Amino acid sequence: MRLRIFVGAALVGLCMVGGIGLWSVGSMLIAREPRHALTAPVDLPVERVALDQVDAPELVGWVADRKGSCGAIVLLHGRGANRMAMLQRAKVLFDAGYSVILFDLSGHGESGGAIQGFGYTEGRDAARILAYARQHFPGQKVGALGSSLGAASLVFAAPGALADAYVLEQLYATLRETTAWRMPFRFLRGLQADVLLAQLQLRLGFGADDVRPVDRIGKIGKPLILLAGSADPFIDRDQVVALQTAAAGSPLAWFEGAGHVDLLRYDRLRYRDVVLPFLSTNLCQTGVGDHV
Repeated sequence: MRLRIFVGAALVGLCMVGGIGLWSVGSMLIAREPRHALTAPVDLPVERVALDQVDAPELVGWVADRKGSCGAIVLLHGRGANRMAMLQRAKVLFDAGYSVILFDLSGHGESGGAIQGFGYTEGRDAARILAYARQHFPGQKVGALGSSLGAASLVFAAPGALADAYVLEQLYATLRETTAWRMPFRFLRGLQADVLLAQLQLRLGFGADDVRPVDRIGKIGKPLILLAGSADPFIDRDQVVALQTAAAGSPLAWFEGAGHVDLLRYDRLRYRDVVLPFLSTNLCQTGVGDHV
């Protein structure tokens, strides 16, 4: 009898410790980065912009207006980063003839917000930023370039808010799959992901089944290109192929050997050769985006 009580108490204790551990991991996954001011670059003529809206986080960003531009491009960063992570892309695009708009998503950088929402909640941010781009650059086509979290936010902003062309880097197919790939015990990855993600409904008001870019990407209905690393430890090849299939055969550019890294830094020449012609074809009327 005493042994049974001891074993039962031990199991309860283990469950409690495990539950506390998973809750702590969940807290880390959604916690925002410290809010701090960012220094404007000296080699890109940016203007600071803040978007205020009732019952929504303040969004802070930079805009660089390229005179004679053939289009304006919104750039959105990945999880745990800020608009500085998109600065080199912005310079490449600005030099290629585009105006650029870089914003911190909510819960990042200078923007307000207390959580990170895997791109699902940030979809509202992306919609506001795209609306600002349309207003600030009337009569011009608007492109959207997002990396990881930024790519997901653009997908979840659509179809209510649409750009004219999309560059989606390192986009995951479903939250459950990409979470499973991050789990430590290989043969129990699916179970670990399910247990961890069970917190979402309580914490954020939506579940893992809601966070499926693969179900939303086909509704965009605009030209888009997918960029992916062939050695990404969090987004396997099957996820990328599923996204391409759902997007009705949109082009897919692999970066061989790249993990979940900055693809521009990884292979600058390939990045330019893939992205600039795509944007020129879908945004520019005169081919301005072809020259560098």
